[in-house]
Amino acid sequence: MSIRVFLIDDHTVVRQALRVMLETEPDIRVVGEAGDAREGETGVAAARPDVAIVDLKMPGASGISAIPRLLAASPDTAVVVFTMYNNPVYVYEATHAGASGYVLKSASKDDLIRAVRAVHAGAGFLQDEVTRPLLRRLALEAKGGADRSSPSLREVQVLERLCLGNTNKEIAHALAISEETVKTHLKRLYEKLGVSDRAQAVAIALRQQLID
Repeated sequence: MSIRVFLIDDHTVVRQALRVMLETEPDIRVVGEAGDAREGETGVAAARPDVAIVDLKMPGASGISAIPRLLAASPDTAVVVFTMYNNPVYVYEATHAGASGYVLKSASKDDLIRAVRAVHAGAGFLQDEVTRPLLRRLALEAKGGADRSSPSLREVQVLERLCLGNTNKEIAHALAISEETVKTHLKRLYEKLGVSDRAQAVAIALRQQLID
């Protein structure tokens, strides 16, 4: 029986290339595609695919925020994130949201095929190029080495939402934490980055490529 795959990416060319690449495999069949998260949720709910391949950065809702809704719409669907962003924070957020796999768009065809087959079989899949920086970051935090020099994973999550113009209340809601906790993270961020306000924090973060 074929593995039924649904594609969610805002670039038509990417979806077309993925469809051609996946359907060269005898055990994989693309059953639908969508150009944004909302359309993807509707499509996945109707098609009930075995695997959904989802981009992170799309117009409207992000791939990360869509993952829980995709899984709610089709609980037996496994999600593979397919993105250009090799950022430990995104890997952490995606897997925390329920993704079973994380593959970079620079990956080989074999890596993506392995990811689809792995998550369909009930396993997880993190590409090697993704796993190493994530483990380094987590190890650094475990040793307390990130306290003074570099923002923690949670602090980078807050920082990313600053770039989106979110208020403290919106950040708290998105990360499921209190507004007081958001203020604490912001205070630590400002200290680590050597800044005094949001605009300076965002400018430094972009310059130092702490966020994408």
